[in-house]
Amino acid sequence: MKNAVTVQDIANALGISRNTVSKALNGKYVPEKTRTAVINAAVEMGYRGYSLASAAAADPDANGPKRFVICSSCHLININYYVAVLRGMEESLDNRGIDLVQFCVSSPDSFQQFKLFLSRNQVDGIVYVEFFTPEYIQELLRFKFPVIFLDFPVTDREIPGSYDIVLPESRESVQRFCTRLIREQGCKTFGFVGDPNHCRSFHERYMGMREALFQAGLPLDLQYSITDAVPFGPEALMQEMQKFPRLPDCFVAANDTVAIGMLIALKEMGIPVPGQVKVFGFDNIVESKRCEPLLSTIHVNKNQLGKRIISLLMNRNKDPMRANEIIYVASTPIVRDSTG
Repeated sequence: MKNAVTVQDIANALGISRNTVSKALNGKYVPEKTRTAVINAAVEMGYRGYSLASAAAADPDANGPKRFVICSSCHLININYYVAVLRGMEESLDNRGIDLVQFCVSSPDSFQQFKLFLSRNQVDGIVYVEFFTPEYIQELLRFKFPVIFLDFPVTDREIPGSYDIVLPESRESVQRFCTRLIREQGCKTFGFVGDPNHCRSFHERYMGMREALFQAGLPLDLQYSITDAVPFGPEALMQEMQKFPRLPDCFVAANDTVAIGMLIALKEMGIPVPGQVKVFGFDNIVESKRCEPLLSTIHVNKNQLGKRIISLLMNRNKDPMRANEIIYVASTPIVRDSTG
């Protein structure tokens, strides 16, 4: 047998398509008989993604959870930020005999398929990532599974249920970064770039900027903010900035992806960074160290986020009705060229 078993190897062994095997392994809908055959073959052949399931299968009466599900609105494996979070989760699950299944809910149809999956399969806990639709959340919480959210929607009403929330600390770190720019760089005007209502983290970053201005006795002028330039690409940002009577001293971006788009837009407009305008982001993704100029940002310990998620999920699995918790993982500022 090869050192590394692939999805194609499983497909060849069962005489089915690679796509069918991939769907079964990632929690998407396939007939129950097919799903069972695929998972059994994956365990028997030593497929890497199901190596942990083998230990659980060897002792079906073992206590403790057997399967956790990650539900997201996007394919996490394509986003470096979430790859690091997943790595932390996997490290925490190592040798625990717990299967980790990913499921993408990006449409009403896939939402219905996910509900069907939950109703037909053993699930011992769910992690919701980039999942910010309150109506979907309320419906899924009725399943009464142990639940952890990585970030949470911004809503003016309570979402009832038993769950915990894990977030990178945002408000204080942005407030401190802005205060530093006010005191050391003489910045007096700030604009926020991103939708503050996209998720709780974005909202807290926006509020951190506002808090810094308030504490410094500086006015908040919303004309400098870009909050509706969906999807916040360079062209859309450039069009929005061209409407400004003047640019602020600093743009605070909701995350590094938005900040990098802003750097590209400013370069196209011939505006020097940090000479005329300063920019900083949030997350410290790999791309922040490769753009021009190098992006100042706030580092998120993504691996620790993943580990904290699993720790909380294990605790909620043992005690589903305990009081809800909101856990923040500390963030650290990183000063690079884009703020001088």
